[in-house]
Amino acid sequence: MQNHPIFNKNLRYMFKIDTREKYRTIRVEKDRFDANLTADITNALQNADGLLEGNLIWDLSEVKQIDEDSLSILEIIYESCYANGYSCCIVYGRSPLSKTLKNRNQHWNLVPTLSEAIDLISLEEMERFLQQSSETGQHDEPEKLS
Repeated sequence: MQNHPIFNKNLRYMFKIDTREKYRTIRVEKDRFDANLTADITNALQNADGLLEGNLIWDLSEVKQIDEDSLSILEIIYESCYANGYSCCIVYGRSPLSKTLKNRNQHWNLVPTLSEAIDLISLEEMERFLQQSSETGQHDEPEKLS
């Protein structure tokens, strides 16, 4: 497991990127997800090896407010995951954002817990595997998410 913490001026975490074998979690640790934080996350994703590839979980359970620019970037990254054959999921926890997120895009994978996000990504991995194996005629077992 790799952590890529980004610090603000007060040396408090603004977000963490936790990289696992089959997925990455971006946990926003501020109550406001704004354009500045979005830029920091985008830069971290672009500068770190392989962070733009693979399944992605956005953990927004601590976020109480999100601005329009951040929603737009979130949507772009979300759609990019699926365009490249990966999954994406957004954890809203007890955040008041759930309604805002649902109104933004009814097709987003929105779940209340991280474990549900991992399960959802695992199911989508299995679906892709089964679809791919039926197209190629291969029947090897997929690896489990950890």
